[in-house]
Amino acid sequence: MPIRVRMLCAALVACALLPIAADAQDVPAEKLPIARYVVDARVSFPKFKQDAAIANGIGVGVLNLPTRGFGLTAGAHWYPLRIGIVTFGVGGEWVRARRSRTLNTGTEAAPVNVTTNTRFSTLAPQISFNFGSRNGYSYISGGIGQANYTAERADHPLPDPESGSKTINYGGGARWFTKKHLAVSVDVRFYAINPQLATATRPGFPRMTLMSMNAGVAIR
Repeated sequence: MPIRVRMLCAALVACALLPIAADAQDVPAEKLPIARYVVDARVSFPKFKQDAAIANGIGVGVLNLPTRGFGLTAGAHWYPLRIGIVTFGVGGEWVRARRSRTLNTGTEAAPVNVTTNTRFSTLAPQISFNFGSRNGYSYISGGIGQANYTAERADHPLPDPESGSKTINYGGGARWFTKKHLAVSVDVRFYAINPQLATATRPGFPRMTLMSMNAGVAIR
């Protein structure tokens, strides 16, 4: 084939591809798929139980037990597959939270201040079903992992458990990307924790479900 003909063919192909490339660049963000990876960093507010069995186990009253905890959540997710309107994700999260409460169990004239600490941590894989586009999407997710829950008097601290309790986490949330790589991230999650049996050094804790509200940022 003569050189001029080959050059003409190459030019025609390039001209034909230009509109396709331009169209790809002009696709609005609401039609683009969710990015492959995202990392979350959020502040957590788990609601701890004021349960009589927990209070009796550590020798305090129910009102001695803290309620709303404070902590941090970190997570990472990968989105390998999209089918129709659903993008499937796999990842995991780490949570650590605690709270203290001091209560006068004596009288005003003879106060007896008792401080109770509650702490909670978990590490768990998750799968998620995500709905939306690159700049904003909601999701439902869940997984099975291990969690540690401890309520203790400050003057009688307890050792950490030898192993975590099986815990199912489930919930949902959303991410809104206000910047190219930065989003506002919110999540509401429930943790169904198996009962912890009493040992020589720790009291038993009953089966419980904790709810946690979380808010922070996501990076992609």
